[in-house]
Amino acid sequence: MSASTQKKTRAAEMEAGTYKKQTAQRERDEKKAKDRRTMILCVTAVVVIVLAAILLNLIPDMQAKKELRQYSDGVAVTIGDRSYSPAEISYLYANQFSTLANNMYAIYFYGLDTSKGASGLGSQAYLGPQEEGKTLNTWRDYILDSVYTQLKQTQVLLNYAKANGITLDETELQDIENDVGTYKAYASTYGYPSVDQFLSANLGKGLTLDMIRTLEQESALAQKAYNAYQNSLSFSDEEIKAEYASFNGDQDTYSYAYYEASVSEPSGEGESAVPGKTAEECEAEIDAVIASYKDGGDVEDLYERFNGYIEAELGSSANRSTDNSGSYLPELYADWLKDEARKPGDVEKFVDEDGCCLAVLFLDHTDMNYATANVRHILVKAVAGEDGTYSDEAKAAAKASAEEILETYLAGTHTEAAFAALAEQYSEDGGSNTNGGLYENVYKGQMVTEFNDFLFAEGRQVGDTGIVYGESSSYAGYHVMYYVGEGRLYSDILGENSLISKALTEFLADPSVTITVGANEGLVDPVTEAVETAAEG
Repeated sequence: MSASTQKKTRAAEMEAGTYKKQTAQRERDEKKAKDRRTMILCVTAVVVIVLAAILLNLIPDMQAKKELRQYSDGVAVTIGDRSYSPAEISYLYANQFSTLANNMYAIYFYGLDTSKGASGLGSQAYLGPQEEGKTLNTWRDYILDSVYTQLKQTQVLLNYAKANGITLDETELQDIENDVGTYKAYASTYGYPSVDQFLSANLGKGLTLDMIRTLEQESALAQKAYNAYQNSLSFSDEEIKAEYASFNGDQDTYSYAYYEASVSEPSGEGESAVPGKTAEECEAEIDAVIASYKDGGDVEDLYERFNGYIEAELGSSANRSTDNSGSYLPELYADWLKDEARKPGDVEKFVDEDGCCLAVLFLDHTDMNYATANVRHILVKAVAGEDGTYSDEAKAAAKASAEEILETYLAGTHTEAAFAALAEQYSEDGGSNTNGGLYENVYKGQMVTEFNDFLFAEGRQVGDTGIVYGESSSYAGYHVMYYVGEGRLYSDILGENSLISKALTEFLADPSVTITVGANEGLVDPVTEAVETAAEG
């Protein structure tokens, strides 16, 4: 349409009154379009605000998940070809701490304080022995070192298992599955949405059930490989006897008596005053004791007379130390006691660095070159009272039952097999009642006194039976005995065990399996943080 035509049309519209209406409609249409644009902008703004709120709420959760992934996926230590996460190390750390917390030796002698839990070990000085090449300053250092050593040995054994086709069977795998399944029950009981959330909250950040399952499978397979390797070891009689000879009496036992005169300072005043004692006076006192003592007679007589002189002259008594391992003898006179020329009745004076003086009397020496014993037994326990003690009536009832069992045996065929069958039927000893009551290679002092005395009585014959009383911290009762015969020489057992131990130590120290402690990105000390989380949980 040309410009002149449009102008004529508008003029016609104006004359007809239609132009004004069209103008108004256009205005209304423009207003609606503007309103739609405004609404779209408002909706967009609301969406942006909502999304921002959602993102602000998600950021901490995303950060938490990222942190958990650092504990789960990060590397705390690499041992051989296997990397362990902070979560896994903290789990093993906590297990080691639980074991150590029940170690009275560590608590009383090495200063372990368990009151602050696993997370308090980093500030506790480690006072125990140091291994060559290691410096362990705190108990945290000690436990981490124990964990890393354990894992290195595990990797060495897993390599051995792989090389020798050793695997876990279905029963062993199912046993592990049953163990880890208990965590699912805990998670359900305490209302956790998942077992992994339960583990992360209570046993260490980032810990999962798959991690625990894998660790247990590796541990079980390593133990299986350990047994296989140990059973593969073999040594000649010459090697075994040479190893025992190298102990230089450390595995033997020694009995002796001693009296000590100690240096002291004066104390008290007036009538309660106690004079002190100088080193010279101590030595003179011991010289007098030795001079008044004369040797000769049997071991019991030697001690009684030695002690008698001391009681008569000094109003005191000697200390008697019986059946002491050669490796634990006092350094001051250990060599004297171990001297091959030493004979019962020998007495000697010793002075320590503080001037204290001792008279030491040699009573007896027992080497380990004797035959052990093989025995079958049937244990009949006395029933303990509510207070944990055993009444005379309860002991008498147990003895009567033991006598009935022995009578049953004596009334039948006097064979080892017949006794074994009775042991499996009647014995209450959980350590032997499934194998006919058999204990092999029992050494002197291994069993309670009466049991031991029966086994090593002079003239004991194969097939001998009897009833002996026995009592320990866990039971009181009677043993029906059947002497099977002599076992291996105990010296050979000790020599072989030592060679096995040395071979295992060398094997497990495989230098090709290295330990590399990793630095986990974003965490200054991932192991400690994970451990503290577990401790707080």
